[in-house]
Amino acid sequence: MKKTIILSLFILISSITFAQKWEPYKVDDSIEVLLPKGLQKKDTLNRQIITATTSFGIVMIVINPDDKRTTPDIEKGKHLDRYYSDYIKKVSAAANGTISDEKDTLIGQLRVKDFTLALDSGNGKQYRNFRILHENGNTYSFEFLWEDVHKDYAPAERDKFFSSIKLTGNTGLKTQFTDPSQTTGKAPAGNRSTYIMAGILALIVAVLLIIILRRKL
Repeated sequence: MKKTIILSLFILISSITFAQKWEPYKVDDSIEVLLPKGLQKKDTLNRQIITATTSFGIVMIVINPDDKRTTPDIEKGKHLDRYYSDYIKKVSAAANGTISDEKDTLIGQLRVKDFTLALDSGNGKQYRNFRILHENGNTYSFEFLWEDVHKDYAPAERDKFFSSIKLTGNTGLKTQFTDPSQTTGKAPAGNRSTYIMAGILALIVAVLLIIILRRKL
């Protein structure tokens, strides 16, 4: 009896995974990525949020345009490193979670930062895998959200998502740096609170989506 149940569950999971179709999606003129069908897109607070539900997690892409009131100057590689490090600190502070697996990597010639945020809601751990990219006047946050209960299957979808991110158009090293006309020469005092509020908003959206996902599965 147990073997029959396990086999049935395996067949069900396999059929769900196989049936879900991922298609190329053009985020903008600079970036393309594979996403499951049925994505949702919304604009809020001058940012774009793209979400899609996978079989075992949630994909989220958040696009924040540079703002001369809040965006620090990013003129060299060391400035970009500092910007990414500050981003991670502010996400951690806003979510009150644990950061791990922090590493630098590349998409083509462009430098990106990967890290994982772990949260404990009291009903099991939840994970948000991040890939942060500053390019062409925007900060792109690619995120894959999943629960510990799906640890045997979600990482494969996460890897599929991140490995599908590719650059299009005229992207290069110079496009990673800020346009001087869009900066003030330094990060203003209000920059920290701006990112914290942005992180809290993104977290609320993510948690709501995870709740919806858990009810569907």
